[in-house]
Amino acid sequence: MENYADFSNAELNPPELETKPASTEAQVAATKALEDIRSRSFSARHPELGKMVNCQVCGLRHRAIQKCEQKFKELYIEEDLDTGEKTIIYASAVQPKGVEIPSQISAQQPTVKQVVGAATFKKKRLRPHLNRRKLQFVELVRSFLPDEFDEIDLRKARTRARFILAERFGRYNILPPVKNVKQPSPLAGTPA
Repeated sequence: MENYADFSNAELNPPELETKPASTEAQVAATKALEDIRSRSFSARHPELGKMVNCQVCGLRHRAIQKCEQKFKELYIEEDLDTGEKTIIYASAVQPKGVEIPSQISAQQPTVKQVVGAATFKKKRLRPHLNRRKLQFVELVRSFLPDEFDEIDLRKARTRARFILAERFGRYNILPPVKNVKQPSPLAGTPA
């Protein structure tokens, strides 16, 4: 029993502190402050939380007050033989001047995905590439157009290209090719 502390004589009730009555001005100010705080929105009552943001670093949605740091992979350590100074080369988008990474395409400028992030481009294209048939259509239309053209010339070139492709491949890729259909003249409708 010698190793244990003896608390048998300890006071169970701490001594009472003397409190002074608050002045009426202080009570009015406290009441007014509490009413002002209660009338605020949640974000105004808790300014320490901050705005919600989509974090580019971690890819999650969290408060702006929380700062995420990028952690880069160490590629290799460069040692200067004259001074003995060691520098760590990280796998980051922008390298210090004079440092070239073998896997990087351009020594002057990083790619857009390295700067902005690949998640920005991870969706369907806004203007997708044309398929084989539409590329042939564009090529035919361009071959029929003169150097300087207007809306009417463009419409005629498109119509002519559409008829040629319909003869070659069929209509809408499901109907058979057009046979013995008179092709409209590209000069039809223009005065002679």
